[in-house]
Amino acid sequence: MKGSRLLAALAFGVIVGFGLTLYAKDRDEGHPSDLFKQYCAKCHGEDGKAETAKGKQMKARNFTDAEWQQSKSDSDLIDSVTNGKDDDMPPFGKKLTKEQIEGLVKGDVRSFAKK
Repeated sequence: MKGSRLLAALAFGVIVGFGLTLYAKDRDEGHPSDLFKQYCAKCHGEDGKAETAKGKQMKARNFTDAEWQQSKSDSDLIDSVTNGKDDDMPPFGKKLTKEQIEGLVKGDVRSFAKK
C-alpha cells in the first residue's frame, strides 16, 4: 500500500514537473513579444496567420507561410516595417527604434516560420 502511494506521488511529481518545464520554456521564449502584440497583432494576429478582421480587410501577410518566409531577407522585412509597404502596411520607423524593429523581424516574424 505504501509502495503504490509512493509510486503514485512520484508519477504525479514527474508529470507536474514536466508541465511546469514546458510552461516555463514557452514563457521564456516570449513569443509573440509584447511589442508584436501592441503593433502587429491587430492585423497579423498573435499566431501570425493574419486571420483577424483587420488582417483580412487589409490582406495582411501570413507569417507562417514558409515560401514567403524564404523569399524575404531580414533587410527586406526591416525596410517594410520601417517605411511601410504599399498602401496597407503603415510605416513604424518614427514610432519604433531600429533595435525594436530588428527585434520584431528577427524575434517575432521569423519565429512564425518555425511553426
